Amino acid sequence: MKYKILLVFLTMPLFAIGQTQVHFYSEDSLKITADFYQADPFSPYVVFMHQAGSSRGEYNEIAPRFTMMKYNGLAVDLRSGKEINFIQNETVARAKEMNLPHSMADAEKDVIAAVEYAYKTSGKPVILFGSSYSATLALEVAKDNPKVSAVVAFSPGEYFSSHSVKNSISGLSKPYFVSGAIKEKPYIEELMINTISPKGILFFPEEGKGVHGASNLWKSSPDASEYWLAIIVFFRSLENY
Repeated sequence: MKYKILLVFLTMPLFAIGQTQVHFYSEDSLKITADFYQADPFSPYVVFMHQAGSSRGEYNEIAPRFTMMKYNGLAVDLRSGKEINFIQNETVARAKEMNLPHSMADAEKDVIAAVEYAYKTSGKPVILFGSSYSATLALEVAKDNPKVSAVVAFSPGEYFSSHSVKNSISGLSKPYFVSGAIKEKPYIEELMINTISPKGILFFPEEGKGVHGASNLWKSSPDASEYWLAIIVFFRSLENY
């Protein structure tokens, strides 16, 4: 019952949610744009990362929900993307201007920079939250980075020709919530087969089919309530971890 009550709270309309734009730099001096959603200065961060062809706008209705759960949010424009929800990806535009590599794999530098920024700001390990290709990056960065406490990955996969993601995340022992559409279930299960986390969750809806990526949490998604309930349960499990 308490999760049902909390779910109702999370799906209420959002009004005065604080959101400001921030910037930080990757190791190759690329200026990265992100939207900051503040809950409390001393709360841990959830770092939100978009899918291919997208931007930080992918999380404009998702990130505020996490401030209501007392997490700060950082929705990042990675250097591989374009636009979504009428929000242009500013980081990829700068990467092109500077002639910097801006493939999906190159965006790992931006993920690491976002972790550093969030960790230095709050002094607490962060939770990485990825969608599609960035879900894969989230899993890979989370595995050995001590500044990452847990990871949420919607629709990860073998998106990089340079290496096997299944092998690179083998032995992942941190808490994770990995999900996607029903049709993605077989290869997501195969991708995660060598992880060893005692708090690892693979979630797929029982009542719907789901869609690709973090848009499962958009209010326009027919299965959003089922995904949100599972996410809430996972974050509750992290409170005493």
